[in-house]
Amino acid sequence: MITNSKQNWTIGSTVKVGFMTLTVRAAVPTPKDYAPDAYILSNAAGTQLYSFVPHNGVTKISVEEAREMIAAAQALAAAYLKSVMALAAKRTAVEELLA
Repeated sequence: MITNSKQNWTIGSTVKVGFMTLTVRAAVPTPKDYAPDAYILSNAAGTQLYSFVPHNGVTKISVEEAREMIAAAQALAAAYLKSVMALAAKRTAVEELLA
């Protein structure tokens, strides 16, 4: 999530990007650090979607592209959860061995 900004980038908040005032609809993480790297934004009327990537700018996207971005983020979250659960199982096994 963007942290060095005077704007609030949480889901549902309104942000100004260039000359546009947009609403944050979703935050899409990247595999590198699981922090949002892209944001899905919409106009006030809710008729157009945009992708915002810090340092790269705003791009107009279709509903299908937004769905693909969200699906990729969900797959990433599922993979991360699986790795965390495997690590927790290993720690539990070690704790039981040493108890």
